[in-house]
Amino acid sequence: MSMLKTTLLAAAATVAFASAAQAADPIMPMPVTPVAPVVDPVYDWSGFYAGVRVGGLNDTVDTDWLIGGELGVNAQWDMFVLGAEVALDGVFGTPDTYAYGEITARGGVAFSEVLLYGTAGYGTDFDAAAGVGDQFLAGVGVEFAVSDSISVDGRYVYGWGVDAADDDIHKFTIGANFHF
Repeated sequence: MSMLKTTLLAAAATVAFASAAQAADPIMPMPVTPVAPVVDPVYDWSGFYAGVRVGGLNDTVDTDWLIGGELGVNAQWDMFVLGAEVALDGVFGTPDTYAYGEITARGGVAFSEVLLYGTAGYGTDFDAAAGVGDQFLAGVGVEFAVSDSISVDGRYVYGWGVDAADDDIHKFTIGANFHF
């Protein structure tokens, strides 16, 4: 029986020392991790827009100034943007001022408030006497979102003549768009 008493006494002493040691250590709660607010940092390029632009149109002979407007629509999937645009420019050249219209498609990649895109389409001078003719268009551009509804756009477009009589063009524009 003394062996049983010694074992029970040793077990009781171990439990007493262990509980005393645990009571001396304060119980530290797990640190609370703050919950980050859910914010969508990517600008939403989807929807309709209208804008104005100014620039230059260079053909094989002259560089003429232009001012115009555009209407377009975009659709965004993750960081990819596809869109279409119709534009009409007044080209102020010598000896004649004429209208130049274009219809283009564009596709690009959005990096938050910046959209890098390529564009392709068709342009015409509406048979103007001193115009550049009809062109197939291809170019690149960058657009910056200044606010939720305003963006600034800059682009370069090269146009090669549909017929041998049509001039090749280089067109540079900058503009501002209002997104609906």
